[in-house]
Amino acid sequence: MRGWHAACDETLQACLHSLGDAQLPRGEIGVVLDRIDRTLFRLRDTGSGAEGYLRGKSPDLGRRLRQISEDMILLRNETVRYLIRAQGPTPSFLGGGSQPDRAQDSYERALAEIGRPARQRGLGLERELSQVWTDLQPLLADLAEAGSGSSGG
Repeated sequence: MRGWHAACDETLQACLHSLGDAQLPRGEIGVVLDRIDRTLFRLRDTGSGAEGYLRGKSPDLGRRLRQISEDMILLRNETVRYLIRAQGPTPSFLGGGSQPDRAQDSYERALAEIGRPARQRGLGLERELSQVWTDLQPLLADLAEAGSGSSGG
């Protein structure tokens, strides 16, 4: 569950940063997108184990965890759409920076249509992740206690 939370937080922060950095869409977005995707792989790997455990202990928390994981993927997809559309019809790596007026128009349209709504959704997701993490603490404490009790006996 700690790994799931860390992967969620890292994905979320990378997306929020990408959605809030006005210079990023004008540059090379591939590195940022690769980093976000790598955190999603960790999210998938750690999330399935956490969901399996919660299925028996707290089905409601398990459903919330699964929903947050799905919402992270949607946020990632919106972030990708925003970054690509903000570059305009010609991405920067193909010389898109040679038409600054057109690039600025594409950026502003992508920000209004995708970027700002995705950022708001991400901030809501950040609150939900924080609440689920708080709600998971008693289960984590029980796991820690069970682990320390079994090794001492």
